[in-house]
Amino acid sequence: MRFLWNSVIIAGGSTLLGIIIAVPAAWSMAFTPSKRTKDILLWMLSTKMLPAVGVLYPIYLLFIEMGLLDTRTGLVIVMMLINLPIIVWMLYTYFREIPGEILEAARMDGASLKEEILYVLTPMAIPGIASTLLLNFILAWNEAFWTLNLTAAKAAPLTAFIASYSSPEGLFFAKLSAASTMAIAPILILGWFSQKQLVRGLTFGAVK
Repeated sequence: MRFLWNSVIIAGGSTLLGIIIAVPAAWSMAFTPSKRTKDILLWMLSTKMLPAVGVLYPIYLLFIEMGLLDTRTGLVIVMMLINLPIIVWMLYTYFREIPGEILEAARMDGASLKEEILYVLTPMAIPGIASTLLLNFILAWNEAFWTLNLTAAKAAPLTAFIASYSSPEGLFFAKLSAASTMAIAPILILGWFSQKQLVRGLTFGAVK
């Protein structure tokens, strides 16, 4: 249960932190674009093509210096950073489908920037935000490379727990199957209950 709880905290925390950062960023790119907006979006997307092992060593050294090695906080930060480009891109595409006139009307009624994002934009984009949350929660939940390299015991999630049943002597198939079921079941249940919202979010703006 300790590994399961670590997975919930790491995946949930990184997804929520990413949404908090990505919503204002996507709003800025969608409704107040600059000449470099497209270049920034392409640069963010290109970071996902970078092999993770290429930045493992510097991040590992930074974590040692900052005391974040084998901590939930460190993994939350790493998971948020590696998935942030996807979160921003998805929210950007959803926000682009919302008419800018609605936000202009809110400004004319005296809404501040914070109220505009919280009470006008966010409720209208709930399907898109929900699908973004679910997709990035799954990505963080399934991440194995960073969890195996940046944790040892204290903050190890289910991916590290599953890997522990592989040894030079062989595989513990019974324990490996039980651990895999524990890792897969929450995602299946979550996806089952949120499939309508996910489909609605992924097709948000596709048909007017």
